[in-house]
Amino acid sequence: MRFSLGTGGAVLLNNRLLMVHHTYEPKVWRIPGGYVKPEEAAHDACIREIFEETQIRTKVDGLLGVRHRINKKDNSTYLIFQLTPIDFHNPIPDQREIDDARYFLLSEIEEFSKDQMPELNRLVARRLLSGTPPTLLSNFGDVNYTNQPYDLYLPN
Repeated sequence: MRFSLGTGGAVLLNNRLLMVHHTYEPKVWRIPGGYVKPEEAAHDACIREIFEETQIRTKVDGLLGVRHRINKKDNSTYLIFQLTPIDFHNPIPDQREIDDARYFLLSEIEEFSKDQMPELNRLVARRLLSGTPPTLLSNFGDVNYTNQPYDLYLPN
């Protein structure tokens, strides 16, 4: 069984959430992030991934939530951090992994179909932009991502 630790960064600017569009997922928008390297702290990995994907420097404000999933192949934990940008320019996609990056209002995010945005990302947006999160969603399955149930913790 493989263990992985990943991070996602919820970057807020003027009541908008930064989202990225991956080159390998042509229809899907999600928050920026990636895997933690063995020698990295999780929050440093999140800052690094956001910068690599968007050229936006950020600072961590806190831990927003945790997604945990276990299946036959892996034990996966995903830490969702809330961040504030230090750079106030438009995001610049790296064009290798990310072909588009921009800030969205909650109303724009709500217009995305389930095929265009994983439900976990929509819940993160609602948590930050409307302030009405659930505390724990257990066995929450996101069919757009893995068809695997997972636990999602979004503390108040």
